[in-house]
Amino acid sequence: MKTMGKPDPGSGQPRLSVVTVTWNHRDELEPYITALEETRRDLDFSLEVVIVDNDSADGTADHIEERAQWIRVIRSGRNAGFAEGCNIGLREATGDFLMLLNPDALATAKALGGMTNFLQRHPRVGAIGCLLTHTDGLPQFSAYAPPGPLPYIANQSMIYPVIEKARKKMWSMGFFRGTKPRRCGWLMGSCIIVPRAVWEEVGGFDPSYFMYCEDTDWCHRIAATGRDVVFHPGYTMLHAQKGSSRRAPEWCFRRVYRSNLHFANMHMEGAGKALFRATMMADMLLRIPVYTALSLVMPGRREFLRERVRSVRKMVTIVWSGNPDLYNDPPPGREGT
Repeated sequence: MKTMGKPDPGSGQPRLSVVTVTWNHRDELEPYITALEETRRDLDFSLEVVIVDNDSADGTADHIEERAQWIRVIRSGRNAGFAEGCNIGLREATGDFLMLLNPDALATAKALGGMTNFLQRHPRVGAIGCLLTHTDGLPQFSAYAPPGPLPYIANQSMIYPVIEKARKKMWSMGFFRGTKPRRCGWLMGSCIIVPRAVWEEVGGFDPSYFMYCEDTDWCHRIAATGRDVVFHPGYTMLHAQKGSSRRAPEWCFRRVYRSNLHFANMHMEGAGKALFRATMMADMLLRIPVYTALSLVMPGRREFLRERVRSVRKMVTIVWSGNPDLYNDPPPGREGT
């Protein structure tokens, strides 16, 4: 199946391979496919697109094959998880540079071409991502400091929505709008490009994460080789954030914090690890009375909040034990629950 865009002078293989994992995304893929069609046309080098479908029940794989024959579709045959789905695609990709892109992100030739060329010019850079924006034009914060207590509070604790709102307000007022590339701890897996040589040395995602923190772990391992992980806000892409978390919110909530604990077990030790776990525990304990109180005054959200309290209590037990697999509930199946 032909997957090339414009030919890359002097090379018979794609310069850039885009790898995307889908799971029941059939009705959301048209903007993604259209954006890639335009990107292929406007790039001055060849582009390959590989989509790994994690056993969708809504005909996602069939739809892609009918809609865009230039896309290579791989059917995993099961819900292998985001991490392993990406690994399947990375193993099949043939480009000199490898990009992970979510199915709700809209590629542009400027972003893909600019980041690829940046990697080619800067061999010390092991991974690069761009500024992602929401549909309202406000930024989605997709580059983070290395994991620790303060980054956890700012980005994953119960007060994160307040902090994010403040960040967006400041951004809309003109603050934090630089366009120069800068080093960061890790990049959101919605949009990352790495040179093939990095993937060959470091490998892909750790499938033990299944979903969430696999990007944090990957960037950590890339940085451990002495390479830089770079966020480049000079390039921008729209990311609608219509992912699996909306189909199975409680399972995804529990998975986020289980994965955080798994990362701490893998890469932290001593006082740093203990402080990180203590921060998680304090956050979870604070959530229980807050969510319980909200369920009493928000009848329309009562069932959701009560279910969230049950999830939080499980997380308290998990964080206390230090074992993220204590409640290892199975991933959502074909029905999406």
